Amino acid sequence: MDQVTALKGGHMRDASDSVGQTNKSFDELLSRNDLTDDQRKHLRAEAALGHAAALLVLRGQTAVAELLLEVKGAYIEWDPESQEEDLWLEVRPEHQSLFTEEITKQVRDTCVEVSNRRDYGVGWVGVREILPSVGPQWREQVRERISGKQQSNQARLVRVETPRYTEDSLAFTNSGELTVYRALKKIQETELPSDDTIGILPLPGGRVLGRTWEPDVVVTYRGRAGVLEIDGPHHNGRRALDTTREHLLRDVGVAFVDRIPVEVVSNPTELWASLLRFIKRLGETK
Repeated sequence: MDQVTALKGGHMRDASDSVGQTNKSFDELLSRNDLTDDQRKHLRAEAALGHAAALLVLRGQTAVAELLLEVKGAYIEWDPESQEEDLWLEVRPEHQSLFTEEITKQVRDTCVEVSNRRDYGVGWVGVREILPSVGPQWREQVRERISGKQQSNQARLVRVETPRYTEDSLAFTNSGELTVYRALKKIQETELPSDDTIGILPLPGGRVLGRTWEPDVVVTYRGRAGVLEIDGPHHNGRRALDTTREHLLRDVGVAFVDRIPVEVVSNPTELWASLLRFIKRLGETK
């Protein structure tokens, strides 16, 4: 399944759940003749957002660009009042307050500039909360969430729908995160003695200076905490943003930050070696 066919409920799935097309630009993808109108619209939304984030980094506005990493969905919708297409950026409730009027204006101006130059058709940009998916059993799901019976490792958007990837009463965003968790758990159980092993904390929401943060995995070992970030298949071109994020984590006392490339996640031998190396370096970090 590639990123132009991975539609779910009328919208394209999160990029981390798609495979293929990893190295193609948005221009190349939009030039395809086999796209539906919904697929083309979603690609235009993602393209406007991606170009804007890259442009903000190049302009030195990294703090604003970093916030765009918290956007979980970008959707173009027709506004009958203004007779133009609006770009809506959806974020988790705990992140919406970070998009102040000033920051939203910077994002809007940059996205509209990109849209005008690339002919994406966006005339206005707004930020709104993600609307949770619910079904006929929503009462039971909400009761379970309130009572603590549902997976609740994340300080993130309250999920009333059942998470797609779960294990050990923990929820994961995508299959790559679950794969890494399982490998870490196996190392925890088979490679290390019980009195000198690791703690594994997937997606633990928390606060760093100026923002709410959700590392992919926090690993504790020998009195130190390290962070593992797990690349999705569409991670290309985000290195400048990731470097800033790593600096923030180190500033709050995280001893070691490492990254697992997408090609390593899909190779069990390389993943095992990478995780053992990460744990070794974490234990040696001063």
